[in-house]
Amino acid sequence: EACPKPVIAAVHGMCVGGGLDMISACDIRLCTEDATFSLREAAIGLVADMGVLQRLPFIIGQGFTRLMAFTARFFSAREVERMGLVSGVYKDRDTLLEEAGKLAAQIAENAPLAVQEAKKVLNYSRFATVEDGMSLAMHKNMVLFPSGDVKEAVTAFLEKRKPVFKGK
Repeated sequence: EACPKPVIAAVHGMCVGGGLDMISACDIRLCTEDATFSLREAAIGLVADMGVLQRLPFIIGQGFTRLMAFTARFFSAREVERMGLVSGVYKDRDTLLEEAGKLAAQIAENAPLAVQEAKKVLNYSRFATVEDGMSLAMHKNMVLFPSGDVKEAVTAFLEKRKPVFKGK
């Protein structure tokens, strides 16, 4: 969650306990059609304590989080896709990894500093007012505006070409 770069989770197989904790801290989650997900702690007499109960409500909402936490049942890939836990479901492991790579490449085509600062604003805004989140975003833009990447974006637009960002 604190990694400055976007983190993509690619789930194949069972995602239980610590695995679910880990992917809830990721920015984007993808899985295979045969993946299953479970918040199992209630089935073994415990309460999840690695952050999943704090993060999942921001991803899938209180209702689905409570359903997962209280039932401790396994949810299919299509069910968690409908909940919003995963952004894509792929037929097999190879396709999953290929698509995760394509998504990472698509993100990498953008200005790295802007992507990193957007992640900071998104993380901050979960616990802030809309006004405070907007204020932070405006501050980030004031810092980014004189960057080489913004200059490159403008130049590339005027020259009708794709920008080549350097993260400066």
